Amino acid sequence: MWLQKIEQWANRLPHPMALFIYLCVVLWVLSWWGSVAGWSAQHPVSQDVLTVRSLLSESGWVYMLTNLVKNFMSFAPVGPVIMVALAFSLAERSGLLPALINGAARKAPDWMLPVTVAFLGVMSSIAVDSGYVVLLPLCAAMFYAAGRHPLAGLALGFACVSGGFSANLMVGPVDAMLAGITTEALSMVSEGSVSVLSNYYFMVASVPLIVVVTVFVNHKWVEPYLNKSSQVDGGEGLQQMPPSVAWGAWFWLSLLLIVIAWCVLTLPEQAWLRHPDTGSLVKGPFMGALVAMIAVSVALLSTVFGRVNNTLKGWKDWVSALEQGVKDLAPYLVLMFVVAQFVAWFKWSGLGPILAVHLAGIMESWELSSVGALLAILIFTAFLNLFIGSASAKWGLLAPVLVPAFYLLGVPAEAVQGAYRVADSSTNIITPLMPYFPLVLAFALKYDAQVGVGRILTMMLPYALSLLVAWGALLGVWLVFEIPFGP
Repeated sequence: MWLQKIEQWANRLPHPMALFIYLCVVLWVLSWWGSVAGWSAQHPVSQDVLTVRSLLSESGWVYMLTNLVKNFMSFAPVGPVIMVALAFSLAERSGLLPALINGAARKAPDWMLPVTVAFLGVMSSIAVDSGYVVLLPLCAAMFYAAGRHPLAGLALGFACVSGGFSANLMVGPVDAMLAGITTEALSMVSEGSVSVLSNYYFMVASVPLIVVVTVFVNHKWVEPYLNKSSQVDGGEGLQQMPPSVAWGAWFWLSLLLIVIAWCVLTLPEQAWLRHPDTGSLVKGPFMGALVAMIAVSVALLSTVFGRVNNTLKGWKDWVSALEQGVKDLAPYLVLMFVVAQFVAWFKWSGLGPILAVHLAGIMESWELSSVGALLAILIFTAFLNLFIGSASAKWGLLAPVLVPAFYLLGVPAEAVQGAYRVADSSTNIITPLMPYFPLVLAFALKYDAQVGVGRILTMMLPYALSLLVAWGALLGVWLVFEIPFGP
């Protein structure tokens, strides 16, 4: 089977920790050589000359040594992951999570489970990165409770959370962020603006496409492959459900109070978590508080459930559950220390922006039709995405070059932005440089102690290729028939 051949090749990759250490060494050499050779580029907006800074210079060593701890402590994925892991460890050890998942698995039809996981994964982008830390472990647990391979659930969830990141039925932070950057870029050649709804029609149509494609890939290739090649040897936490579950009045009262608290904090026009001037939830404190609110809510409900069912008998059990959550995260935290250094050093060196500007300039010089130009953007971005993960950072560099250039070729800005979004999402799931890739590996190790980078890449490659082809085809249909991208 072709997936087995890919995994055999991918398993030759070193341990993720070693891989990132090697990448750090390569980065040192490249930054030194780029500095000596005078690699540079002109920023398309500020017109500043971007140069490479050597990590092996005096200033480079000072930066690395003085920021070693800061890089790790301020690395964006670490804090939310720890907080949610603590809360969900309580949910597991109290029996709340097993009770909910097992109950849902028993009642839902077998065919409905992958569809539900895929749909929730796509829609999770409304909460930005929360889907990675909240939804992915639940996807694996739901498959496990239903008697199916948990890694298939994890892979399907990851494919939709990350591979389908730009699609949604609702306008969210991603739309606002990208539209703002596109408008700034368009202002260089036009007085027009790009609305947050500029890709709405296309992204709504993308939701069912992504769900169908990922569920088909899961059913046709990934789950059968895992059933033949991977043996589950974990998941013990999900088996700790009380023999007879008692929800009790205290649990329902706690749930009611939590719902009321969420409503009070978000629904009124002057709610504390809305923007004080505009009243927006998306651009207000709510998005920054969302992970904490989920974690605190889950922790409170789990504590009450544990007391009602006598699974958390006192402070000792409660603290032990939290300690277990940290223990489960230990491999992830060790790896993330090195990942955080690589990401920070890569940014400091300036290699990423220079690479992006030069490659975008090459694309700008090609004489292509509008459809060909957008497909070129799709392929180029999909490749660049393997090395630079942040959607906003990449678009901030590419948009000032691509949007004006293709606008002058008659390609509307919303179409350029739409092509970028397709490619930016599709290949996120097959690069170890993606910040949440190690987290997926940590979740997988809970069920299969032998899993490595090769297994994750093998699981995700069919999703990435299928999404890139199918979503790219949808983009082509949109362009050929000149369907509006948004209102």
